[in-house]
Amino acid sequence: MKKNYLVAAFEETLARDFPAQARALKLAFETRLAHLRRENAGASREKQRHLEGQILPGIAIYETLQTVLPKEAALAAVHGYVEKRAWKLKAVFLKLMRLPGLYRKVPGIFSKQTPKLFGETAGFAAREIQTAGGVWRVDMLRCPYHDACVQYGCPELCPSFCDSDDITYDGLHPNLYWHRTKTLGRGDDCCDFCLKLVQK
Repeated sequence: MKKNYLVAAFEETLARDFPAQARALKLAFETRLAHLRRENAGASREKQRHLEGQILPGIAIYETLQTVLPKEAALAAVHGYVEKRAWKLKAVFLKLMRLPGLYRKVPGIFSKQTPKLFGETAGFAAREIQTAGGVWRVDMLRCPYHDACVQYGCPELCPSFCDSDDITYDGLHPNLYWHRTKTLGRGDDCCDFCLKLVQK
């Protein structure tokens, strides 16, 4: 099984910056992650995808790094891990956007996939504004990334995940417009997602 990208980046940091403490820090991380997993064992399969993919490892890594780094530096480290992955994803999407006409299908793909991957069973709650006609606009009213970060006392971690969306989806194609002015993770009342076709 491929190692979680956050865990892989964290282990690289330990080997590079804290070689003498690496084993103890890894054990502390694994212990904390196991505890978080037990506390969230009852989550749905859909929610577990988000918990295991980013949320719980991110929280456990952030807490562990704070034992050897100032809080701001620990936060910057986790943000850096998420950001690096977002740029990799963007590179993949930019290559896909070279396929003739594919960009036209992107808002429709978002409209179909959002309820499946970011629906109520995964811990999200959305208000659809427009999901047809080359426009995908939803307000996300609840998000498990935000909920978990608040629950575990690290709301400042959530914007790392918010920022990754903006990196990944902004500027994918001249005729695709990505726009978001608010996020739950930055203290707003919703995440106002918008992705639509435009003619340049």
